[in-house]
Amino acid sequence: MKAQAMRKLATIAFLLSTVYVAAQCPILGQAKTCPEVSLARQGIGASYKGEVRNDDYELRLTIPPGLTGWGADPVAPFHGFTIFLSDDGQSSCIEFEIHLRVNTQAGAIRHRGAKMMLGGATAWKDETRGIKNGIEFANISVQFTIARSQEIDDGTVIFVTPTRELGKNRRTFDAFLSGIKFGR
Repeated sequence: MKAQAMRKLATIAFLLSTVYVAAQCPILGQAKTCPEVSLARQGIGASYKGEVRNDDYELRLTIPPGLTGWGADPVAPFHGFTIFLSDDGQSSCIEFEIHLRVNTQAGAIRHRGAKMMLGGATAWKDETRGIKNGIEFANISVQFTIARSQEIDDGTVIFVTPTRELGKNRRTFDAFLSGIKFGR
């Protein structure tokens, strides 16, 4: 009888700890992989290294040392790039995307996540996790809006990594975010 009561208590404790951990984690099941967030492929298109400037968006950013951003062909308008953090070009990446808001009369865009500042822009950060092909992935999405005298620019930075590499790759993602600046 005593052993049975102990097993019940252990089961209850396990279930309570599982509920607690699940409540503390980002939502499971919504994460994406690099090919799902970007059409860019490693080694194809325009390459970006070091400091990147774009006067149209009044943007300056720094790609961390040793990494390359891959974007559309050099003759296409600049709308961003993808930095691949893994050798396979599939499992870990940072996608940076920016565009001019065409319909400024549509009102405010609804954003999810915690509000923050990103290089002079207002931004919102949201985190999700999910399992793809038996591997748990973490995604961090930072949506930003920057209003200037005559226009509004919107964009997104999406970080994709297997959770087992989150600590190592998160430092690179944070370094990339800290290198983004808007304004002249």
